[in-house]
Amino acid sequence: MRYKSCYWIESGINFDIDAYKVCCLYSAKGGGNTIIEDNYKGKPINWEKVFEFKKNIKDIFKSGKIYPKCEGCIFLEEKDWDDDHTKISMINLDYWTKCNSRCTYCHTMADKKRYNSFKNYNFLPILKDMIKRDILRPNGHVSFGGGEVTLLKEFEKLLNIFIDFGFPLIRIHSSCIIYSKAIEKGLKEGCVDLIVSVDSGTKEMHRKIKGVDSYDKVWKNLKNYASKQKNKYAVKTKYIVIPGENDIKEEIDAWLIKSKENGINFVLHEIESKWFYARRENVPDEIFEIFNYAKNKAEQLGLKYELYERAEHMMKFHKEKETQ
Repeated sequence: MRYKSCYWIESGINFDIDAYKVCCLYSAKGGGNTIIEDNYKGKPINWEKVFEFKKNIKDIFKSGKIYPKCEGCIFLEEKDWDDDHTKISMINLDYWTKCNSRCTYCHTMADKKRYNSFKNYNFLPILKDMIKRDILRPNGHVSFGGGEVTLLKEFEKLLNIFIDFGFPLIRIHSSCIIYSKAIEKGLKEGCVDLIVSVDSGTKEMHRKIKGVDSYDKVWKNLKNYASKQKNKYAVKTKYIVIPGENDIKEEIDAWLIKSKENGINFVLHEIESKWFYARRENVPDEIFEIFNYAKNKAEQLGLKYELYERAEHMMKFHKEKETQ
């Protein structure tokens, strides 16, 4: 049946620190973040309840209406969707908070000590249950968020299961301070996408934003990962623009040149969350100018350039406003 929906609604699930949800996206006008079960601590999941919950959302879209939380989401697409309500093909894992960076924009900075000691539940039994119940589609997409993924005790076991199960796209967000042989294996096999938020071009800015002196180590590990990638676009650096801090052309130039020099062929550009949510409807022109500058500079260097989730919403809203 043809109707408006997205892959998360159809067959996705997000495991957060204390809940599991339809998706991990917050940037749409409707707010996203649709919770299926709150106060979740890792108990066995009632999958019938999950699929019924998702079916109710699909029925709203099938009726021609928009589910309120999804209002304005860039990932909605009108097409003929598969009507199978009993499979999961997209998983986002965000259920731990321990990290080895102290990024100024991270929500955990309100109480870093507490978040670093926060005990997460284990996802490994849930994954094994999904495989046993034949809930997973082997052509799926999994994303590791966090927290720092290399500090998650079950990470390498999970990653190897996803690789062996045949997931063609496993997206991993890492600080890149610790080098992972499991990530290297996935890059060699061509199924891992690695995203590292460097958020700077120089050592001084990196230390200021990341809160740790890890610039040289991060770029050394990035270069090593890039040398192992089967897919030339698998290793990506990301630059989160923090207005008033790193929205500087010289920093962006240094980021892009450093990426190029270290074998990175794909760069991602994002806007800081708290700043964006407070100014979603009133983003100043200079922010759009800095994004356009980065795009043109990346293309001059032969780099593939893409906007990340919030920035993509920001640019979409800007274009819509210009045409009104």
